Amino acid sequence: MMKKRLLAITLIASLTSLLNAEGFDTKVSVGASSAKIKNDRYTQYGIGYTSNTRLDNGIILGFGNSLSYGNVRNGVEAISVDMDLRAGYEIIQNLTGFAIGTGVAQTVDNSTATGLGYGGSLEYKLTRNVAVEGSYRTITMNDSPKDYDYDVSNIAVKFNF
Repeated sequence: MMKKRLLAITLIASLTSLLNAEGFDTKVSVGASSAKIKNDRYTQYGIGYTSNTRLDNGIILGFGNSLSYGNVRNGVEAISVDMDLRAGYEIIQNLTGFAIGTGVAQTVDNSTATGLGYGGSLEYKLTRNVAVEGSYRTITMNDSPKDYDYDVSNIAVKFNF
C-alpha cells in the first residue's frame, strides 16, 4: 500500500511543477486503455499529462507521465505509473506522430514490477485547447522470476490550459 501512495504522490508532484513550465506545450489527459498482461486483457482508466517543445527544425521533443488503474480479473487489480520520452513531427496540420520510449512501474496483485518498452502515438488537435491522442506501447516487465509482457492501446482526451 505504501508503494502505491508513493507512486501517486510522485505523479501529482511532477504534474504540478511541470504545468507551469515555460516554453512547453503541456496538456492534461484523461483516458481509457485496453491493456494486456500475459493472457489477461482488461480495461484500465488513467490520468496524466504530456509536455512538449518544438525545435526550430520542426521536431517535437517531450515527455509525459500517467497513472492508470484497472481490474485484470476478479480480485486482481493493476496500478501502473509510466514515464514516456517522446519525439515527434507534425505530419499534417494539427496531426502529430510520436515515437515513444517508456518506463513503467506496476503493481499487480500485491506484486511490484518495472519495465522498459516502446511505442507510438498520433495526436490530433481538435481546437487550440483540446486534442485527442491514440497510442500503443509494449513493455517487458521484470518481476523475477515471472517476467511478463504488458501491452497498452490507449485513447485519451487532452486539455491544454
